Amino acid sequence: MAIDQQTVVIGGGLTGLACAFRLWQLGAGVTLLEASDRTAGAIATIRRNGFLFEAGPQCPRFPRIVRELVREVGLDPEFVRADPSARRYILKKGKLHRAPLSPWALLTSRLIGFRTKVRFVAEPFGHSHPPESEESLADFVRRKFGEEALDYLVDPFVSAVFFGDPSEMGVESALPELADWERTSGSALRGAIKSRRANAAEQRSSRAASSPTDQPSARGQVTEFFPPLGSFKRGLGAFTERLAEKIGDSVRLRARVECVCPGARSSSARWRIRLSGGEEFAAESVVIATPAYEAAKMLGPIAPHLSSLLDAIPYAPLAVVSSGYERAQVRHPLTGYGFNVPRRERLHLISCTWNSSLFAGRAPEGKVLITTFARPLPNEPFFEMAPEALAETVDREVAEILGITGSPIDREVWKYQRALPQYRVGHVQRVVAIRTALRGLPGLQLAGNYLEGRSIGNSIEIGYRTAEEVLGDRTTGAGKADELRHT
Repeated sequence: MAIDQQTVVIGGGLTGLACAFRLWQLGAGVTLLEASDRTAGAIATIRRNGFLFEAGPQCPRFPRIVRELVREVGLDPEFVRADPSARRYILKKGKLHRAPLSPWALLTSRLIGFRTKVRFVAEPFGHSHPPESEESLADFVRRKFGEEALDYLVDPFVSAVFFGDPSEMGVESALPELADWERTSGSALRGAIKSRRANAAEQRSSRAASSPTDQPSARGQVTEFFPPLGSFKRGLGAFTERLAEKIGDSVRLRARVECVCPGARSSSARWRIRLSGGEEFAAESVVIATPAYEAAKMLGPIAPHLSSLLDAIPYAPLAVVSSGYERAQVRHPLTGYGFNVPRRERLHLISCTWNSSLFAGRAPEGKVLITTFARPLPNEPFFEMAPEALAETVDREVAEILGITGSPIDREVWKYQRALPQYRVGHVQRVVAIRTALRGLPGLQLAGNYLEGRSIGNSIEIGYRTAEEVLGDRTTGAGKADELRHT
């Protein structure tokens, strides 16, 4: 006999947690099914021997929606803010250069030459149009600013966010504002300046219309443009753990979904969810908040076209190596945030975060913690290595850059064959096709970073919005649901 639920959310990553939490907040009956033995997805915090190892984001931004949720779940006292001015570096020919994060820093940086700087200065005074069909991010940057800008300014930061190759990423798919700024203003930089000014005016107008007690301080106003970087004293895992605690018994772990099927003709519920152990749930609404390839498996029997669209979304592999050292082992002062590595350097490294420099309590006294994100080199069986061998390969590269002697005194390693979805050229059209196919499945929602967004703030926004769409859908679609049951 199936267990009746108003809504079943499948997938306990941050988006699924946020969706289930919002439904719970709004008084809707909800069950969250997670296949593994814990929620949180890519967010994982391990606390051991005085070190605090993080598998996922190391120091994310906390926009307003995240800060509000932090307060709602009672974690505000645990929030720790990172120094927004902490220096970031970019590796070039084995040496670390300060990342140019301001116009003056760009003009004085040794990362790029005089001709590239001239192109940046001249771009706002020119006028251009994007091509008719979507171009790759690499082609866009080469066309506007040149190869050097791509290699040493765009690639190291974009790779650290998307874990992908700019030559495969679509501009409109991954960074649509760039194409939009050029299309509407004739210049990417001029369009960015106009957009920034418009946003500033809108925020000033919004503040003027609010009551004095609602208005933020001058410091608070600035952080709406640049949300604070931060984490929690006990790591990001404290956040997802608290969300799961709030939902309570509505969370079911080790609950692997085998299939999602239309409800029986005799049932008022629109959907049936069958677990691998044979247990079934009957639900009015279903939210699938798993990676695209997992959603594809669940929907294959009832929606083969939608399943094929989801299954075609590529994912980038990723390794995370978090290593602790005695401070005396590391020659570099580790003052700042960390560094990013361009592909042109031909290393496994994508980025390196100096955790113990950003937050107190990440390493014991007299020790440091460094976390590195790495990728395979072309045609290399990187992920076939044992975790220890893979970690040693990554740590050797870090050691050469930072002047580290000896082996780590503690270490954690994570390997993800499919870490993040890739917004390649044509992804926008694929998302449109997915949303179109979804219209024929009333009561079913897809929520995930393969459709839009990839930050913590995006994940929570998507989860909240999906929860509200679920409740709005309850009053519509009944006729279509009946049709689906009879097919």
